[in-house]
Amino acid sequence: MSEHIGERRSLEAPGAAPDRRSRRLWIAGAIAVPVLLAGAIPSPYVLERPGPVVDTLGDVTVDDAVEPVVSFPDAKSYPTSGTLNLLTVQVLGSPDDRRSWLSLVPGLVDPSQRIAPLTDFFREGETSDDREAQNTALMAGSQTTAAAAAFRATGAEVGVVLTVAEVAPGGAADGVLQAGDRLIALDGDEIESFAMLRERTVAAGDGGLLRLGIERDGDRLDVELSPTVPEGGEEPLIGATIATDFELPSEVDISLDDIGGPSAGMVFSLAMYDRLTPGELLGGMTVSGTGTMSDGGEVGPIGGLEQKMWAASRAGSDLFLMPLGNCADVPEQVPGEMPVAPVATLDEAIDAVETAAAGGTPAGLERCGADVSARTASE
Repeated sequence: MSEHIGERRSLEAPGAAPDRRSRRLWIAGAIAVPVLLAGAIPSPYVLERPGPVVDTLGDVTVDDAVEPVVSFPDAKSYPTSGTLNLLTVQVLGSPDDRRSWLSLVPGLVDPSQRIAPLTDFFREGETSDDREAQNTALMAGSQTTAAAAAFRATGAEVGVVLTVAEVAPGGAADGVLQAGDRLIALDGDEIESFAMLRERTVAAGDGGLLRLGIERDGDRLDVELSPTVPEGGEEPLIGATIATDFELPSEVDISLDDIGGPSAGMVFSLAMYDRLTPGELLGGMTVSGTGTMSDGGEVGPIGGLEQKMWAASRAGSDLFLMPLGNCADVPEQVPGEMPVAPVATLDEAIDAVETAAAGGTPAGLERCGADVSARTASE
């Protein structure tokens, strides 16, 4: 029996293998070039995502020293328990540091991240340094206002000081008020808040009359002016920028770096109120929240609600407090199983926390209306 050893012959035509390799190279190149371009070409978008979470009842490290986030150097404070989280949002990208198209991909696959136009966060000509400086100032102002609201919630007296910071040329106050003037009285009544000044101005109407008692260089003066509606505006203004300061019954120290903006006001007020009053407001719970705070205790809307909800859920929150004014921004599916309580005032926020701490259920998304509550319940 003999073996037959034959020669293996290729069934491909000559030159086929090089052609196939060439096609593969062309395909790889066709894929690689757009990817490289997407990674290099700047886009007009930013990436918004959940940022750091800070327990305002806890401690932070500042300049290598451990300090409480909120403290009162010259007022009695009380021990408490639980976690009260301040929530933040990170914005990746700026006019001077554009994000590439490729870097936006996480916003397409991660529901906690959002791709947003650069113009949502930066005005024309504004830089990241400009925005940081503005947010730092807003944070400082929100802390003072939050302290005023918290002290008032405890029943303490809080004085308000309204000072003219700048007079608009050609405005109602031009020639009547000067920078540095302290506003004391309005139509014979002591000015109790900026909100009071604003309400009286609107009530006076375009061309109405306001009688102001002011202090200038130590002298008391009485002046009159007529609010006007500026071009393109809807409500009358006095034509001056007013700085608001408060005479607090105690100094408040807040140790927090690298966080800006006004949206932590409500949480700061809750933390201060908890420290200033006997008992444990949270009862050991983990509560997260967001919202601006006025000195009169009104909670205002904020940006980045959905990203903050994700941060709260990931922090294991037993309750999430949000501004009632943000109901339109509630996502179709609330992250996690945490209860959500929309609130309009500091008193409502305190009531919601106390109700949850006692084992009850605070008013939830039904406060936002049937559309939102039905939509989120069906998910």
